[in-house]
Amino acid sequence: MRLAVLAGNKLLPLLFIQEAKKNKEVEEIIAIGFRKETSSLIEKLADKTYWLKVGELSKLVKILKKEKIKDCVMVGQISPFRIFKSRKSWDSIMQNIAESTDWRPHSIFYAIINFLEREGFYFLDSTIFIKNYLAEEGLMNNVDVDKNLKEDIRFGVKIASRFTELDIGQTIVVKNKAVVAVEAIEGTDNTIKRAYKIAGKDLVVIKFAKKEQDLRFDVPVVGVLTLKVLERKAKALVLEKDKVIILEKERFLKEAEKYNIAIIGEERYN
Repeated sequence: MRLAVLAGNKLLPLLFIQEAKKNKEVEEIIAIGFRKETSSLIEKLADKTYWLKVGELSKLVKILKKEKIKDCVMVGQISPFRIFKSRKSWDSIMQNIAESTDWRPHSIFYAIINFLEREGFYFLDSTIFIKNYLAEEGLMNNVDVDKNLKEDIRFGVKIASRFTELDIGQTIVVKNKAVVAVEAIEGTDNTIKRAYKIAGKDLVVIKFAKKEQDLRFDVPVVGVLTLKVLERKAKALVLEKDKVIILEKERFLKEAEKYNIAIIGEERYN
């Protein structure tokens, strides 16, 4: 398999390529990086790297056809702020896509993938080589979860299960069975910071995927940097089982334990 990796920001694309290279079926990885988003470290991991601006879909198609690529994967986020700010420089294909859908990230990337698949490219499940990094059911580290915390978690999971159906954001923050903050376009870290300003410490943060999440893109991710934001603010981080990726998982769980933050995998309520 020759695989094109459309790489977003932060560590997830790097992790994906590292894990994909361990698979004997993957012969070559062609990375497509996006300027001001993708880490330059990707050039050291991929066999070949091309760089584009966000919104250059026609150039992307030319690259994939030149490389005779069929299998693709979209990994990592493109900042919603970048999507809004870069629109004036988009090519005509991307402009047409934007005019035909709303501007929620899920809608934009769903439309992009559908366009590319009509061009003859096939997009794989973006967790295909990194399933061992997904959140597992139950308590994942050795932190005490008392009765009050369990009640907050049950309350929060019920709310998150409904909230994420709206495709507004992936994170809610609760305390004392009250919703303190919900995520919009600002992202998880800023949502947590806002909740702390409102309600102080001992927060419960719940991060779920969109209901019927399309695993070809936009899979929720947490990492050590998320823990730095949670430190001294949260008592628990609740992640949807099999739907949220934990970067540097072993280190993440150990550091969360050091901060006395319970990491818990939960299924959504139907």
